[in-house]
Amino acid sequence: MKLIKTYDVDLSEEWSTLLQELLVASFPEVYPKDRLFFKQIPQGRVLAFAPDNQLVGHVGIDYRIMNLNGKPIRVLGIIDLCVSSAIRSQGIASLLISEVERMAKGRVDFVLLFADHEELYSKNGFKTVSNTCKWLKIDHETLTTVGVGHQEVEGLMIKEVGSMPWSEGELDFLGYLY
Repeated sequence: MKLIKTYDVDLSEEWSTLLQELLVASFPEVYPKDRLFFKQIPQGRVLAFAPDNQLVGHVGIDYRIMNLNGKPIRVLGIIDLCVSSAIRSQGIASLLISEVERMAKGRVDFVLLFADHEELYSKNGFKTVSNTCKWLKIDHETLTTVGVGHQEVEGLMIKEVGSMPWSEGELDFLGYLY
């Protein structure tokens, strides 16, 4: 398996097409068919290619400061993790998660995500947390700001990768919700 880190501006037309197909196939009910992001372009991506150069996996990453109970924290967010349905359950998602963690080690406090399949992330050391979240609400169809959300959000999971412990309470995303 070959992993390639890239930015959207560096994606070739071929890779963009392959990525669009993978994202739409992985999230058929919700993913836009005309772009490579849901609400905002990820700051980076890790693409997984099989030995035959087929794109088989993807994870978007977002690096930002958030505010946890009045204190700034450095967070690397996992966005739109997906693996081709033809080869799931072969460890590719865990490989992508490990690569994100490798990038985060010593540089950030937490890796954060919203999970549809919590068992995948739990087996990779993530834990479910219950924080009241505050975030910029974006309409994913019109790509416009529609307000500020403020509530507990289901599926929030974190992994401590720095020296700071996580705490329950208020988590301000200082931006959009992944």
